[in-house]
Amino acid sequence: MLNSYIYFSITFGKDAAGKLSMNFGPMNQAGGTRRLNVAVTRAKEEMHVFASLKPDQIDLSRTAAEGIRDLKHFLEYAQRGVSALTEAVGAPGGFFDSPFEQAVAERLHAKGWVTHSQVGVSGFRIDLGVINPDAPGLYLSAVECDGASYHSSATAKDRDFLREQVLRGLGWEVIRIWSTDWWIDSESALKHVDEQLHKLLAEFRAKT
Repeated sequence: MLNSYIYFSITFGKDAAGKLSMNFGPMNQAGGTRRLNVAVTRAKEEMHVFASLKPDQIDLSRTAAEGIRDLKHFLEYAQRGVSALTEAVGAPGGFFDSPFEQAVAERLHAKGWVTHSQVGVSGFRIDLGVINPDAPGLYLSAVECDGASYHSSATAKDRDFLREQVLRGLGWEVIRIWSTDWWIDSESALKHVDEQLHKLLAEFRAKT
């Protein structure tokens, strides 16, 4: 299998007067987010980013373009790693992708777990992020439900392998719960997730 490395260059920057325009070409237009997504997901192993501006120079108060917002978050991640991603997703989506996802969240809440729904940015969101009770600023795990976002993925490979690989590469623990298991025996399915979360919490406590 060939390695896939990408060298990604951001050529926008300040003009001769030292001012940075918020005009990033196609990124300002509808679909700009998709253009960025296509560009940054081509590397399966490693990406090197070259930029003539820093993310804090992109002033989101001067533009409503989603593509520019995501570009700023991408550059923050390239510069500072996973900690920048955590800040970017600090405000979860606040909505559920499916009734199944909502049911799982409600049952986990009854077990004492605090969850955030639709954690992430742009079109890449985690169904449920479970807060670490010992470190409220961190997520203990992602809980992925095979709801609408799962079935809308283009291929089985995207659904099962690449998405989880990306999440784990970003430092996430991932627990998957299947709707078929849930509807057949929700108690057993919930117990499995609860046990996995307690195991992760025990491992976190052992390290601290």
